[in-house]
Amino acid sequence: MSRLSRHIALLSILVAAGSADAREKDQIPPANARPLSEIVHILELEGHTVIPEIHFDDWVWIARIYRAGLEFEVRIDPISGEILGSRPK
Repeated sequence: MSRLSRHIALLSILVAAGSADAREKDQIPPANARPLSEIVHILELEGHTVIPEIHFDDWVWIARIYRAGLEFEVRIDPISGEILGSRPK
């Protein structure tokens, strides 16, 4: 394997590792995020009492809730706790 080929291979590995690392970082709330218990409390104050799932992805909390027997996905800002939107699932 030529020196250039080794450098290209190494660069490919580093880029792939960096991409995986970047994907993992958007799975962890930022240091100044509200605690999950506060996020759940905010949802409860909005009248959402059935919250079977909540997870962090793409820099927001995503909660699966049920309202009037229908399933919805609610997106919540991790820092402000603001509900950014909801949509039927």
